[in-house]
Amino acid sequence: MKLIKVQVKNFRLLHDVNITFNEGTTAIVGKNNSGKTSLTTVFNIFLNSKNIEFSDFSLESHKKFIEIYKLYKGITGDNKEDTLVAIKKECPKIQLYLTIKYDDNDNWTTIKPFFSTLEDNNEIVILCEFSPKSTENFLEKLLELMLASEYSDVELIDKISGCYHEYYDNKIRPYSEHNETLYVSSKELNNLILAKFINAQRGLDDGSSENSSKLSKVFHKQFDYRHEEDEDTYEKLLEALKVANENIGIQLDSFFSSFIGHFGTFGFPGLGDEKVTLKSQLKTDNLFKDNVRLFYSLDANHFPEKYNGLGYSNLIYIISQIIGFCNEALEKRNNLNLIFIEEPEAHMHPQMQSVFIKKINEFLKVVKLDCQVILTTHSSHILTNAKLDSIRHFAKENNFAKVRNLSELNDNNFLQQYLTLGIGDLFFADKAILVEGVVERILLPVFIEKIEAENNKIRLSEQYITLVEVGGAYANKFKDLLNFLELKTLVITDIDSVEEKNKKDKNGKEITVNEKSKVHENCTSSNVILTSWMPEKSKILDLLNSKEEDKIINKIKVTYQNSVHDNPIKCGRSFEESFVIENSQYIFDKKADLQSIKYCLRTYSNAEEIKENSYDIQDFIDRNKKKTDFAFDLLSVNRDDWNVPTYIKEGLEWLAK
Repeated sequence: MKLIKVQVKNFRLLHDVNITFNEGTTAIVGKNNSGKTSLTTVFNIFLNSKNIEFSDFSLESHKKFIEIYKLYKGITGDNKEDTLVAIKKECPKIQLYLTIKYDDNDNWTTIKPFFSTLEDNNEIVILCEFSPKSTENFLEKLLELMLASEYSDVELIDKISGCYHEYYDNKIRPYSEHNETLYVSSKELNNLILAKFINAQRGLDDGSSENSSKLSKVFHKQFDYRHEEDEDTYEKLLEALKVANENIGIQLDSFFSSFIGHFGTFGFPGLGDEKVTLKSQLKTDNLFKDNVRLFYSLDANHFPEKYNGLGYSNLIYIISQIIGFCNEALEKRNNLNLIFIEEPEAHMHPQMQSVFIKKINEFLKVVKLDCQVILTTHSSHILTNAKLDSIRHFAKENNFAKVRNLSELNDNNFLQQYLTLGIGDLFFADKAILVEGVVERILLPVFIEKIEAENNKIRLSEQYITLVEVGGAYANKFKDLLNFLELKTLVITDIDSVEEKNKKDKNGKEITVNEKSKVHENCTSSNVILTSWMPEKSKILDLLNSKEEDKIINKIKVTYQNSVHDNPIKCGRSFEESFVIENSQYIFDKKADLQSIKYCLRTYSNAEEIKENSYDIQDFIDRNKKKTDFAFDLLSVNRDDWNVPTYIKEGLEWLAK
């Protein structure tokens, strides 16, 4: 049996979302406050019969409460029946629909209460809801509370929050679109589904508390599970405790004999032959509670749990919880087993996070636990090691969570391979910048710093911006992902001018090839981003004359070199040439200090010559593989004296809006 889909309505940010689940592990990812924890919580509420607070209703539900109250207040004899039907339908309910697929190997006794039709599709849908016992009684109570003829919406919501719990309760039933079904008990749901909730561990034993160890409690629980299956070892442990108590008792009597002897001076314990004695009372319950600690051995040395680091403690805690759940699942034999793990990355270093997501399914096979894992995370390291089709992305839009299933993306193979190379941060970002090469990536923080210094309304450094180096030939492959995530993105690329030339191949046959060239009116661009994505033009003149709207699709903008001088065709073909054109005076003044290009600059006698020969300087950088060196020169040689190339500045200003 597998959980294949859920729908959540009216719960916090999950106003109306559909989420599908993988057979193994499903990774729930997204920024803080995007609804990830709410998904785990709504399961916990209905599977463990926990209380629902009024704050758990979505904000949109508040509007519905106000609407139905006004409808009810306006009921007349003529429209009462139809209005009550409409009110009952629209009255806010927190709902969790579970779509479950079963097979012939499942226990039919526990499935039977959840059949709603005789359709042979091997699926059942269970509706768990927090809804009014009687909608009419609930609204009558509100009428009684709202005695004043004039009231505000805020006052009405305040009254509802104070009385809703008397008129709402949890209900569970098989769901059918065609007819009402009978409610079932929470016990019947728990007979079908067994769930384990492993919360984020932020309070593991770190030495601040010498009397507590979460891992000791875990081993105590394991002892309770295992003593029945290993009776012989269990009896030996009890015998060892008995012998230990006797030996400790003898030593206690000897050690405290003189101390206890003084009691007689005060007539204690009284007349007769009574004696005071001390006995050890070691039992299995207090053995684990106060007297057993986890230690790590290295050679002949033993170190307490806290010495091995919180990351390992967290990992052992999670694994131990899963093993404990395995024991419980094998004992209860539920059809559907679910493990919810919240932020397993807590305290773990990046490599440990990466291994965790890779090994979780393998680990479950080893312990022979047939279950599904729903894992919520903020970790790009966990994300980048997950399978693309297992990722569900949560994003907050206004007051709602929006859920995206990454298996719906095109070209999954490419993105799956590239996922491990640094694009994981895209799933947690406010905005993104895609750059073509290492130079732009190195210099971008300085670009942002400079434009913020010029305009204090631009605060890009305070936003969560992910920078991804993608290369010019492949950046367009990310358009589906960026559109899918609806992430505001700036793509910084090069115009890459080329011109056709006739050449002969190795067989002497004349062929036409495109070779890079300085920008001129008859050349074209070889950049696939510009020719196939935005603005979908190949001629240089068309690219230079493109309007702003041509360079923007949805929330993505491309920026590339443009003409910034009197000569409309004077334009760099790459970042380096654009920088030289717009900073020719800086280049001339610092030519002795710019180690990457000083040899090339030695023949130029003024800034104008440097500007005119910008293509040759750029060509020198390319041929001698000096791009990175050039970037570091700009960082170290009076970086306050140069300006950000216009096309990059304009792009960053757009991104900041």
